[in-house]
Amino acid sequence: MRPVDNLGIAIIVGRSMKEHVSVALVQMCTQWLDPRANRRKMLEYVRTVCSEAQTDLIVFPELATTGYVVGREADFNERFIEASEPIPGPTTEALGGAAREHGVHLILGLARRHPRIPATLYNAAVLIDSEGAVRGVHHKWHIPAEEIHYFYPGSTTEVYPTDLGTIAMMVCYDSEMPELPRTFALKGAEIMVAVYNWGWPKGTYGPGRLSRMAAVRALENQVYFLACGKTGVEGPKSFYGNSTIAGPDGEIICEDKPEHPEGEKVIRATLERRALVRIRGFNTPFRNRRPELYGPLVEPF
Repeated sequence: MRPVDNLGIAIIVGRSMKEHVSVALVQMCTQWLDPRANRRKMLEYVRTVCSEAQTDLIVFPELATTGYVVGREADFNERFIEASEPIPGPTTEALGGAAREHGVHLILGLARRHPRIPATLYNAAVLIDSEGAVRGVHHKWHIPAEEIHYFYPGSTTEVYPTDLGTIAMMVCYDSEMPELPRTFALKGAEIMVAVYNWGWPKGTYGPGRLSRMAAVRALENQVYFLACGKTGVEGPKSFYGNSTIAGPDGEIICEDKPEHPEGEKVIRATLERRALVRIRGFNTPFRNRRPELYGPLVEPF
């Protein structure tokens, strides 16, 4: 078992954040229920992004291999299950090879088949390291709306020490619950990555939800927060992107403000360890916590 500190948090032994971390969020359209086409597209993006500039981490959106789900519909449900994958599987193997070739870390969302129970799925985020190995998997905790007909909730709170720093992952709605990002922060996360399929009825556009979310979660946890959304149209929904990178002071480093839902783009920034150290040296929310008073947070309704 891992040792536990005096806050009751399991101690994760890892490296401190790299001095400069170059990140790229790929705001892409997906081909509905076509994992082969989406896999090819991600591989092409890895080649392009790495050829344009030195890059340490590339992030793809939620459910990047399949596209999003619809309401309860027997035919679609069956097709979606067939388009899902195990881990390891075709996508993690292919992207692992690309990560190793280009020396880059990758994070992507996919529909993961349960390792034992047939036709049972998780909405997963996967971290592949620069040697091509699957370093970590997060199963979405909070399952909203149409997704309840497809996915089982996860329950782990792992963070992953890497050569870039300690990384935590979450999937879409997870980021709206402040308890999960704070847990990641207390376990040592320096870079939090959230992958999204945030959609609205076709023809309408949501406000800058991801940029606000990234800024708040970054500020309250003094971390870098990367929010990678997708774009395009699937069935009844438009996905508006708004991919955002926020710094540990809550300032937006870079964001997408889309005018058209079909527009794909790559959002780039360089994360600096010095900025994280400076803000944590000036402000001390972890030291000022009063966990003995927070009991109502874990009491059921």
